[in-house]
Amino acid sequence: MIYIRGPGADDSGFDWDAANVAHIARHGPQPADAEPALSNDPVTLQYAVTESGEERWVSVGPTEERRLLVVVWTTRAARVRVVTAYPAVGRLREAYAKAKQLGEAGAKNDPAPQQ
Repeated sequence: MIYIRGPGADDSGFDWDAANVAHIARHGPQPADAEPALSNDPVTLQYAVTESGEERWVSVGPTEERRLLVVVWTTRAARVRVVTAYPAVGRLREAYAKAKQLGEAGAKNDPAPQQ
């Protein structure tokens, strides 16, 4: 599980700037959606290292309104940086449901950062 303190404070644990806020907004979500999706018992479905060496995780979790979001994220300077976020559909919703039924045994490489 990923636990991050809520939005709004300087020590929120999230790294937001105009670029990533605008990017996720093109898909519909806002930071106020993505942060809870990573704090409300998400399932991490994938882990990869980019060509530049950056670690990235793909997690699915519920917003405060209980909508499922896919959140691609990384860590930078001890903060969670959301790379992109979008509504979970199809196989990603199914993977989330299956992982929850299995007690998250199917989740991969959940780094569980604590703030």
